[in-house]
Amino acid sequence: MFKTSKIKKMRDRYRKFAYVSDIAGIVNSIGEMHGKGFLKQPKLNKNFVKQPDSPVFHENWFIEKIKDLVVAHPDNCKEYPFYGEKIFDEPLIGFIKGDDPLLEQYKDIIGPHHFTPYEIMKIQAESNGVKPPKASDLSVVSFTMPIIKETKKDNARKKKWPCERWAQTRRMGEMFSQVFVREIIVHLMENGILAIAPDVTPMFNKKRYPKVGWASPWSHRHMAYAAGLGTFGMQDFLITRNGVAHRVGSFVVNLQLEPNHERPADIHAWCLHRQGHSCLKCASRCPVNAIDKNGHDKERCYQHVKASTKYCIKNFKIFIYGCGLCATRVPCESGIPDGIESD
Repeated sequence: MFKTSKIKKMRDRYRKFAYVSDIAGIVNSIGEMHGKGFLKQPKLNKNFVKQPDSPVFHENWFIEKIKDLVVAHPDNCKEYPFYGEKIFDEPLIGFIKGDDPLLEQYKDIIGPHHFTPYEIMKIQAESNGVKPPKASDLSVVSFTMPIIKETKKDNARKKKWPCERWAQTRRMGEMFSQVFVREIIVHLMENGILAIAPDVTPMFNKKRYPKVGWASPWSHRHMAYAAGLGTFGMQDFLITRNGVAHRVGSFVVNLQLEPNHERPADIHAWCLHRQGHSCLKCASRCPVNAIDKNGHDKERCYQHVKASTKYCIKNFKIFIYGCGLCATRVPCESGIPDGIESD
């Protein structure tokens, strides 16, 4: 039912000349910034006829399928010198109704460029020659994948640039997320259900916007907050019950799925500093002082992350950028900090 991907991983050596030889890393980075290089969207099976043994795509189906894929998928692993070591632990999964008022409010909070589920699904529907579903008939499936403890432990020792495990997680983890989500999207479309992952479409790109600085037209983190999976920290990462060191993803389906987590009204409910406690450990971890008591300087952070590309290419032989220092050796690294009340 689900096909394994053909992503080639280096098992027993480093690649040479990552500037040109790490094709997968280059394509992924270009795709993330400019919405290019992704596989074509799968086609909807408009002739699908439901059979007695056809799968029922309810909330538990998505929870079990995503957990199974993350835990057992062959692409959830690093490459040399950590080949076979997992990238992520078992994920958290949540659902948002497509007509949740907060998703429309994101056009004011994030910016008018941010897609609603209806807008992104309208593109998928029209490209398949079918009528766009109503917002009330849509749902967003959101998930967060915790980074394994070995990776967090290594990165906690760093003071300027990411450790090798973290850099690999940034590269292979992003590609893995896209691979297994595509497998789910293809399966749904084959079964006659419209579905789309916004971050692997030509409409997805990251750029500077006047109001919020660096942003994308579909924020996985904001979707995860809307799904009740976490709240924001001072570094703008999402603090979940498994902490802030994770990878976030989401996709839209033409199904009515019920939310399974209560969303905190306070977007910073699980951040120690925002709740009046002494902390700002993430600020002390930032090598370029991009975090302070007032929040996160996205431009200063971006310039440092951008500069890390040369470091990762030279030292780890992969084409990727990253940092993550503010997500490790902090009270919210692996869970909601002590001193914060949560249900």
